[in-house]
Amino acid sequence: MKPLVIDQASLTERVFEQIRDAILAGELAPGTLYSVVELSNQLGVSRTPVREALLQLASNGMVRFERSKGVRILELSTQDIEEIYMLRIFLEAPAAYRAAQHMPQEHREAFQSAFAGMRAACEAGNERQFQKHDLTFHEAILRAAGNSRVVEAVAKVRSQMHSLGLSTTRTRTLSDILSVHERIYDEVLAGNPAGAAKAVQEHLVGTLRMLIRQSTRDTTAEEYQPPVIPTFPD
Repeated sequence: MKPLVIDQASLTERVFEQIRDAILAGELAPGTLYSVVELSNQLGVSRTPVREALLQLASNGMVRFERSKGVRILELSTQDIEEIYMLRIFLEAPAAYRAAQHMPQEHREAFQSAFAGMRAACEAGNERQFQKHDLTFHEAILRAAGNSRVVEAVAKVRSQMHSLGLSTTRTRTLSDILSVHERIYDEVLAGNPAGAAKAVQEHLVGTLRMLIRQSTRDTTAEEYQPPVIPTFPD
């Protein structure tokens, strides 16, 4: 990581962003132990903002403090992946159902802008920008559903997934991913609650299958079925 040159007011926030981005990029490796002093020296800042930033990352489930040792970048097991995606399924599918029933104009505009951004990033082959707009796309649905706690809960579990750089782009293209999101997009804007919920659910289950296969190299993962699936009225 490069030393930071920033004003004091935003120091902790910028340190948080720098460390988080280093985790996402794999620069800080999963399972590895780092000391606060080591990270402070890399960033060229004092220990206090680094410690405060790490506390935020710990609350997001991205790192764990180990007494008298430092912080460890967390790894996710197959069970962790399943638990996280089951939580997302049970939170995001109902949110899509509600968003399709009624999406306030401000959220509709954010939703449309996010999908346009995904399409442009796909055409440019820009995976980082694609992921950024993907996050905004899902967040717009959650915010349209009107439950701030769901927004916060999903943001936390997505941070855990992103902290390990887990991505299905190794097994499918950006065009494939865009196609899945286009179905969600169409169902939400068409005002089809059951269709929107089902599209989100199938997207998340499909991603879960791929991540399990990538993490275990188990070819039978393609046939994986979640233990419980929510149902929605037509």
